[in-house]
Amino acid sequence: MESTYLQNNKEKYIHVFSCCVPVKGHERGAIYDLQREEIELVPNTMIDFLDYIKNRKLSDVLKEFESDKIAKQYLGFLEKNEFVFYSNTVFFPELEEKSINEDTSTIQFMTIMLSGFISEHLDTIIRNISALGVKRLHFHINDQNCMEKIHHILDILVHSRVTNVSFSIPHQKINKKLYGNNRLKTLYLFNAPKEKIESNNEVTTISIKISDAAMFLPKFSIKTVDINSSAYNIARNYNLSLYKTVFVDELGNIKLNINDQLSYGNITDSLEEIKNKTVRDLSGIWNIKKEEIAPCNICEFRLCCSAAYIPYKTDKGYAVDCNYNPYQAELN
Repeated sequence: MESTYLQNNKEKYIHVFSCCVPVKGHERGAIYDLQREEIELVPNTMIDFLDYIKNRKLSDVLKEFESDKIAKQYLGFLEKNEFVFYSNTVFFPELEEKSINEDTSTIQFMTIMLSGFISEHLDTIIRNISALGVKRLHFHINDQNCMEKIHHILDILVHSRVTNVSFSIPHQKINKKLYGNNRLKTLYLFNAPKEKIESNNEVTTISIKISDAAMFLPKFSIKTVDINSSAYNIARNYNLSLYKTVFVDELGNIKLNINDQLSYGNITDSLEEIKNKTVRDLSGIWNIKKEEIAPCNICEFRLCCSAAYIPYKTDKGYAVDCNYNPYQAELN
């Protein structure tokens, strides 16, 4: 256990990098590396060990666990993955509860199901989108040969505050002129014969086999895990899965996701009504943190999960019906 590296640092104190966040779950734990944007799944006992040795002198830890093979393995793992470091300083500050400036947008992410109604009111909708500060905008189009519609939408967005636009469309040939648009970031081609990912300039084209009916259904997977400082900051203070995120159906109804039976307003409403009523009502859901929701509150992914499940009231608080079972660390 006592390598040359350890010998040279024996009189120093053990510290956890502030960007490395240990999170205990029911069955296992996780360490979020916010700087590298990676997650490492680990035993809960390692999380306990890490918490126990934090801010202690290395020589004391080496002496206490001299004959403990698992402790030696844990320390080696934490060193190798650069989750800990050694310093002569006794204490280092941890991340503050609100360590990152929050986005000032009223609504940050929006998905819109394009329809005749949406197209008819597109100018009004784009004005509202821009005034609300939407940064990421997704349009779902269920028409073949929709390149002209995409060009039209991108043209209308030219003076908006939207910086990231994506589309989901049926599998088809892409007009290469789209690749020159700076706002366009992603094209999802559903009902594709095979799955593949291609990059053209700054546009990523993702071909997927699933149908459009399954695209927006809430479902946890490793793809819904969001590891970065901004997401972590939101997750500690709000519901990361739903915060400042809305779904707009074919009739313009503003919802939390495609399964939502409630409407919080209409995207064609006056800006004042959307801000004063719609956003106020949505905020009540956005503020329900995962620690208040079962089984999210015992899940190792609770501070990085973006699967858009809507919490519902129970006798004991709130709950969601997720496809991930944290009691067994398995997908249902």
